[in-house]
Amino acid sequence: MSVFKLKIIDRLFITQLSKMMLGVMTVLSVILLSQRLVRLFSKVTAGELSTDAVLSLITFNTLLLVIKILPVALLLSILLVLGRMYRDHEMTALFSAGVGLTRIYRAIFIFVIPLFVLTLYLSLMVTPMLMQEIERVKTSDQSNLDIRGIAEGRFNEYSRGDLVFYVEKITDDDKMHNVFIQNRQHGKLGITASKSGEIKVDPETGDRFIILNDGNRYEGVPGQADYKVTKFKQYGVVVAEKSDSTVKFGTKEMSTSKLMDMDSPRAVSELQKRWSLPLALISFALLVVPISKVSPRAGMYGNLLIALLVYIIFENFMNLSHSWLVKGVIPSWVGVWWVHLGMIGLAGVMVIKMLGFSYVKKTLLLKK
Repeated sequence: MSVFKLKIIDRLFITQLSKMMLGVMTVLSVILLSQRLVRLFSKVTAGELSTDAVLSLITFNTLLLVIKILPVALLLSILLVLGRMYRDHEMTALFSAGVGLTRIYRAIFIFVIPLFVLTLYLSLMVTPMLMQEIERVKTSDQSNLDIRGIAEGRFNEYSRGDLVFYVEKITDDDKMHNVFIQNRQHGKLGITASKSGEIKVDPETGDRFIILNDGNRYEGVPGQADYKVTKFKQYGVVVAEKSDSTVKFGTKEMSTSKLMDMDSPRAVSELQKRWSLPLALISFALLVVPISKVSPRAGMYGNLLIALLVYIIFENFMNLSHSWLVKGVIPSWVGVWWVHLGMIGLAGVMVIKMLGFSYVKKTLLLKK
């Protein structure tokens, strides 16, 4: 019984690829996560999300980003490792020692196959779980909606301008002083001014109120002089009705097993999208080896641009295929698989061009 052992060349590539991929994933994660953080914090400022919800969403979005960037991280890692080895004449030394392209592919796929299995599990099982948790956090946050984003010394609009707040000062215990509220209900404009106020929750309905103390309310129809003036000791204004806390999942949040039982175009598209992520690892691993070949005197940034262009084209074709699937333009058996086959075919053409057509033809004839 033969025991599989890693050779020196295999350990070399696995070590280099592991270090490079860790660095590439870190950089990509920071860049992409920063963009999402800007959008999330803008929602906090607008009062659409609470700070606690944002912290949970950041955690789940970080995990989703790590899963999503695995293919492009592998593409860049292999390209940078092989490009450096070409530039430092290491590949020339390997080829001179009898290490052929088959051995290079073998070493790379020893690294890629376990990554493929891990990505397959993450894409099919973990991703929908993370998407479900994100929806639960958003639904829970909306059901506990409060007036967020209120800033001292400026006007705060809600409900598309039907509700306007102005608070002169907010203390540490969330007490508001010198409050101005303008709200519009049933065609009537109401203006309320009070010395102080605070947010309360109705225990029966769950609605949010602002309870104002010691103030005046002016109510009437704009353009008419018959305004009603009311002086009060305490007055409540509904600012947020309790929303439905039931979590509703779409196809993106459904488990893979449920998607496999469905035959709707949207479900098929989502299922193929989850399979495409690990399959992209295989396609990129095959394609990036011939792309990474550079002259020792040349820089590797030209090939880096080519690899990024290939990835952009791949992503665009994938999005186009998903759109066609949802609209019923292409059958499910065609789906997105033609994109992966096209990438593998392109890899084959580039390998033949790299080795030379005469060499490939001669090798095939010798095998016969």
